[in-house]
Amino acid sequence: MVLRSERVAIRSWTFHDDELADDWPPYNDPFEPLWNLPRQVGLAHDVWSFFESSALRRTWAVEDYSGRLIGRISLRDIDTRKSQARLGITFSAAYTSQGLGTEALALFLNYYFTELKFLIMVLDVAAPNERAVRSYERLGFSCVGGDWRIADSRFDQRVLEHPRYAHLQRFFRRGQKGVYVEFYEMQLHKNDWLHGH
Repeated sequence: MVLRSERVAIRSWTFHDDELADDWPPYNDPFEPLWNLPRQVGLAHDVWSFFESSALRRTWAVEDYSGRLIGRISLRDIDTRKSQARLGITFSAAYTSQGLGTEALALFLNYYFTELKFLIMVLDVAAPNERAVRSYERLGFSCVGGDWRIADSRFDQRVLEHPRYAHLQRFFRRGQKGVYVEFYEMQLHKNDWLHGH
């Protein structure tokens, strides 16, 4: 399986891709330690579906047209009863802010809804990651809830005192265990995607 758009191609992930992704340069973003904080399974009715589906994970590689590995798209928490899965997407720092992630995800969404025949895609995203939130909204995702998560110890909270990041302070609060960051829960329905694109 290879999917192609104007600038990217998507194919199945291989073991070799793990090695290539390990060599991606680090992000020069003080908020990066927050992007992938784990979700808590706190609701009793979610526990069974979590244990039933959390082991299911599928991963695809995103390449540019020269064949360089530039990103990764994954599905986890695959729930066949609800016909949905949770998106994971990561791009090499060298290829962010170029619209490549949005382009790759649009390409993947067509495959997800038509070939894989899912009805809903869900995702969670750190609210301060405004670039990602805007990208998801452009593709038709809507916010349906959220939660607060303890910030990674690698996150230097002093960055919030900088005037450049003052507008992000609303996404943080202090609690007994430290600093918490807000996450959005977003989803996109097949019909909304197909009618919107």
